Amino acid sequence: MPTYRANAIVLKRMNYGETDRILTLYTREHGRLSAIAKGCRKPLSRLAAGTELFTYGRYMLATGKSLDLVSQSETRESFPSIRADMHRIAYATYIMELVNETIEDREPNPDVFDTTLSSLYMLEGGIDPEVVTRAFELQVMTISGYRPRLDSCARCGNPPGPNPRFSASLGGIVCGECGPLPDDAMDIHANTLTTLSVLLTAEPAQLKRMRLPAGVMDEMANVMRWYIRYRLEREMKSVEFIQALKSSR
Repeated sequence: MPTYRANAIVLKRMNYGETDRILTLYTREHGRLSAIAKGCRKPLSRLAAGTELFTYGRYMLATGKSLDLVSQSETRESFPSIRADMHRIAYATYIMELVNETIEDREPNPDVFDTTLSSLYMLEGGIDPEVVTRAFELQVMTISGYRPRLDSCARCGNPPGPNPRFSASLGGIVCGECGPLPDDAMDIHANTLTTLSVLLTAEPAQLKRMRLPAGVMDEMANVMRWYIRYRLEREMKSVEFIQALKSSR
């Protein structure tokens, strides 16, 4: 079987048989692919570390008919601080799910890969997971061609005015001056709108300095939840996990 190497992040994993795992890998060079790691659940298996969720590593794979085969893995980052904190696990899981839902098999996108890896490193480095996740959502939507319109009305193009609304169906901010508001229009405060605009292009050092009020955090989460739900035409499963953790605090 032809072999190849790839830098990859483990998006999903599933136990298979008694000792194997099937992995969903997001590779920088080849896009998303499925591969089986045979024997990785055996004691002392050299493949075990490379099959853990969120792991970033260098993989040797062999091309198969339906599943490629993981023959070697070299872990470059296991993100232990994420794994030690349930809230960081929840947001990292959400990021993995969003990546998996917005990419296609075997279609490489280095920008999405680099943004995903950068977000994992930021979560590992202690940056607020909500801030990291909102920036990730905005940046991945932008790369995918769905950048929300935040600086002017998505319908008429004029400045949004003092009482803007956000419409997932129209793709951004709408004003009340150019016709009836769409059914899905929701309130969005000026501080939230400004923060979303900043997060579109924010660098890690900028995200690290951010200290945002709970109200802004909650409103951003709600806006992005409905925006992404509209684009994907389904709810993200890990959203419920995050909400349960937040309500338990």
